Amino acid sequence: MQWKRARRSITTLALAFATAVAGAVMVASPPAYADGLANPSGTLTVECPGASAFVQVDWLGPNRVTIRWRLEDTGTATNISPVIRIQAVDGDGTVAPMTFPSGDTFFVLRGGNGHSEVGLKADWNPGNMADLNHLKVKVQNGTTDQGTSCTESRNIFNWSRIAYNIALSREAKGYRLGGLGPDFYDCSGLTLTSYNAIPLFNDFNLGTVRTAEEIYDWARTHTSPAKVYAKRVPRADAKVGDLFFYERTAANGRDITHVGFYAGNNTQYDALSPEAGIDTHDISSSYWTSRLVEVYRILGVSTDG
Repeated sequence: MQWKRARRSITTLALAFATAVAGAVMVASPPAYADGLANPSGTLTVECPGASAFVQVDWLGPNRVTIRWRLEDTGTATNISPVIRIQAVDGDGTVAPMTFPSGDTFFVLRGGNGHSEVGLKADWNPGNMADLNHLKVKVQNGTTDQGTSCTESRNIFNWSRIAYNIALSREAKGYRLGGLGPDFYDCSGLTLTSYNAIPLFNDFNLGTVRTAEEIYDWARTHTSPAKVYAKRVPRADAKVGDLFFYERTAANGRDITHVGFYAGNNTQYDALSPEAGIDTHDISSSYWTSRLVEVYRILGVSTDG
């Protein structure tokens, strides 16, 4: 989805005051929303004939997100008003709907072909939800009164952020080479068991993925969007929970020997050594920066409904 259309429509949006229309509300969108989030954790597109939504999500913590959404009437269906709903879902399936500026848990777009609306939900903390497993975005082409011919629902996951939160619960455990818990872990063991403890995540088969190098090989060969996939991230754009992979020069060439969770502010959380244990430490020195190979964020999308 291109943001150029959003920029062209900003003048129109700025003139639209909150207006009640058949029980729904059209809300003017501040021009500052037009360009979207500078560094979102993930993005998602959900479409029906005549309705298209583009959503950017920035995970701020285990149960806090900022969401930037855009809904457009694409004109491929007549006499319909696109509708969007966004929900937070935890690992047990508990749902917390997002409230739009109208006070409703849905937004209806009026205006006809080419019209669009953008909005921002900043630092949203879904009520009573300890661990935000994923966001569900639902789009339909038409209100209940108009009749709906298409409803499309897609989910977006930030597996890396969830796994990091699980890994933090093991800080008091010890380091042991080859450790997979519950009392001792090595770097890849901490990573793998943290991911595999996430509800709905089951992609790391310990029979085929075990070492830091095997996790790295999995990441670089699973970059196409799917239920589980890896997104390569520039070091400058790293988010908390992203996986940092490091090399050690070996006789046979590059050898990925360490993986850790980015903890923000040039720090990393990992299982480092018997002496250091499982903890957070600084990675701004040349020892770490010179050995960093790549950064990956493990995300996911799925379709239902």
